[in-house]
Amino acid sequence: MKQVKVKIMTMVLVTILVALILQVNVFAAETEIQVVKMENEDYIIYVKDLANTEFKFAIANKENAEEGDLNYIKSTSDGEGNQVALIEKTKIAENENYYIYIMEKDKEVSKVNKVDFSQAFDTNKMKEVETTTNRIKTELLTDLEKRNEEVNGIKYTETVGGLKIVDEDTAEYFYERTKLPKEKYSELRELADKLNKEYEEKEMYSKIEFAKEFYTLYHELIDQAQWTEVENNEIKQPIEAQKDEQYIVFIKKEAQNGAITYDAKFMTSYREDEEEKIPGRIETKVTQETTKLPITGDSIALFVILAVVVIALILIFVRMKKLQDKERKQ
Repeated sequence: MKQVKVKIMTMVLVTILVALILQVNVFAAETEIQVVKMENEDYIIYVKDLANTEFKFAIANKENAEEGDLNYIKSTSDGEGNQVALIEKTKIAENENYYIYIMEKDKEVSKVNKVDFSQAFDTNKMKEVETTTNRIKTELLTDLEKRNEEVNGIKYTETVGGLKIVDEDTAEYFYERTKLPKEKYSELRELADKLNKEYEEKEMYSKIEFAKEFYTLYHELIDQAQWTEVENNEIKQPIEAQKDEQYIVFIKKEAQNGAITYDAKFMTSYREDEEEKIPGRIETKVTQETTKLPITGDSIALFVILAVVVIALILIFVRMKKLQDKERKQ
């Protein structure tokens, strides 16, 4: 009988221990989240792999809150088909630690993650990433002259490329131009290519993750930029640039109202060198020449008549000379 009681007590203890272990595991399991601050200053939390799944969540300021202290509410749609945790700003106090507890639908399994609302990625930052390369209007040019001069009768023309600012606002512009490849700048170029080709196909969680990476690197490079004032709204490629070299160009726009806008452009250099001989410039000695009449049939007749007249004059001269000699002899 005692052995039976010992076995029963052992089984109970094991069950309790397993339950405790499971309880610890339940609240120790972290899930990946992205926190976004909306324009109205409410927060939405995207949970990785749960965009298409309804779930319940609770917010608490304790990491190991008791189940009875958690008030679970249902996820909601963000308007684009993603299930999110919506948290009103009035429920969040400054300088307070918070934890989100997540329970998937029909599962008694919760996940917990610390939430730093002060580091939320706001929608304005998302918009800035999504509009990069389009905030300041420019045109790519391939007809900017760097050299146009004449040497010893030869004209040398050097045509290069660059960017022309065609922004309609009245403002002052500054730029920093960096040749690629270069550490971090090349990384930003790769991210910009993904932004252009892959971003729209990503689901929202991945978009936020990507935008945070892009935004952080972009502003790191902007903050250390050395600015040069733009002249004639043209940003020419360097004089030593060869054809098809890659550059990243940061542009800063200072509006009359004091607003500052930054943008990034990616430029491929262009170069064309030409040499052209200038007619009349190679010969230093110029000889003037009487204009010749065209040789026609009428011209030949005139030459024949002229020859006959000359012969006749010669014969007359000879005849007169003989007559004069004869008179002298008499």
